[in-house]
Amino acid sequence: MTGNTLIYRGSLKSCNYRCSYCPFSKRRTSARELEQDRAQWFSFLQSFPGQAAASGIRALLIAPYGEALIHPWYWEGLAHISACQNIDAVGAQTNLSFPLEPSLSRFTEHGGIKKKLRLWATFHPEMTTAEAFAGQCRRLFAAGISLCAGAVGVPKHKNLIQTLRRMLPAEIYLWINKMDGLGRPYTDEEQSAFLQIDPYFLRELAPVPSDKAQCAGRLFLEGNGSTRTCNISPPLPARSKIPDIPVPLPEPSCSRRLCSCYLAYGGRDNFLNRILFGPYPLFRIPRRPKAVFLDIEGTLLVQQNPGRPSQIPKNILAGIKALSFENIPLYFATTLPLREARKRCRPIWDLFSGGIFAGGAHIVQNAKTRELYYYLDQTDLSKLSTLEQNLHFCTLTYAHQGRPYKITLHRARHNPWRPEEIQALEQTIPWLRSPNIRYFTEQNCLQILSAKANKAAGVRTICSWLNISPREAAAAGDSPEDIGMLKLCGEPPYHPE
Repeated sequence: MTGNTLIYRGSLKSCNYRCSYCPFSKRRTSARELEQDRAQWFSFLQSFPGQAAASGIRALLIAPYGEALIHPWYWEGLAHISACQNIDAVGAQTNLSFPLEPSLSRFTEHGGIKKKLRLWATFHPEMTTAEAFAGQCRRLFAAGISLCAGAVGVPKHKNLIQTLRRMLPAEIYLWINKMDGLGRPYTDEEQSAFLQIDPYFLRELAPVPSDKAQCAGRLFLEGNGSTRTCNISPPLPARSKIPDIPVPLPEPSCSRRLCSCYLAYGGRDNFLNRILFGPYPLFRIPRRPKAVFLDIEGTLLVQQNPGRPSQIPKNILAGIKALSFENIPLYFATTLPLREARKRCRPIWDLFSGGIFAGGAHIVQNAKTRELYYYLDQTDLSKLSTLEQNLHFCTLTYAHQGRPYKITLHRARHNPWRPEEIQALEQTIPWLRSPNIRYFTEQNCLQILSAKANKAAGVRTICSWLNISPREAAAAGDSPEDIGMLKLCGEPPYHPE
């Protein structure tokens, strides 16, 4: 189940680390300011259960300006929130400098549910060693805590980060953030080295155009009650002086051209974030499905400029390459025939292991080592040719070894099929009403297939070939033809615009 995510920032603006580049390391927080932060946090906790339920909040991430988890009241609060029935995940960004055993004990003593706890840990080379940081990660992992770890991609720290990767369990994802202020592009050697550590690093380098439509269901909350759509957006209109959750959540607001950091682009509600990191991608803990099925038109290919052919956006291409680097099998799931799919997806074709083509009538795995067709054997195409002129269509027949598996009745783009025309077609061509046939309209095309052919059936077939359950796979699509596939893989349902 997916749900809304709240990112709590509080009023804490201090850290126990003294990194040279960080403004919060140079600020000392008074006892009075710490008490204010504690009071705001507990005030927030009192109202949280009811407001979270009313606003659909199902996950909470503490993303402070400093280090929160060295303060025991945050552990108590995380425990309290994790015990809420409607909450799926809680966690925090942290430098891992907290005392591990006392902190976890405080969490469990206050009713915390460890399987809901997620930690986003950042390595600070100026303040700790790779050995000490990796040791804390290993102990947390052994205690059953889900976590990711990471560092800024400073080129001179490359060897140190490589060492850290070797010290961590393979199950712990080590992310790398691009270095702001580097002043130059990464060299090919630097980029390659960081990709060996973080297969998702290309996402940090690809520009992500802002799109507030993808930011609904996410809210940043400050200790003084102010809210933002994300960490780089301006504050929303003030409504409170205490940290409570607006019900309903406000409409997203954004004036930025690009989402320039993970807290911005990683929290957006899009198919790549869900596939890579699950329903709550801001925790940055990879999902790692065993197979991925992707629609082409409208999903992989997007029309970025009116009147121009659809293209694969750079940020989507980076995500596809990330899945490929992880050796996760990728499959197309499209109503296009294979030849047309290859033509449109040539830049990424070799990253895929096959696909579901022609709406499910043609299924292919690994360069046709396994292949299946659902044929239209009892169709009489002769009457179609007599109707082409009157109904203004042309017939495209896709066949294998002389046996048709898909028929497309294609019209001009400005002349889509109307329901009454399809009814007239049914009256003239009786086999269209056969229980062995299904058809559907797709823009200006009427697609005719075997009743056995659909994307969901294709997912079942390929998953059986891979010996996995469809629930271990992921899928994305943006049309009614994708509904069955999405439901089968446990993905959020398709909602038409």
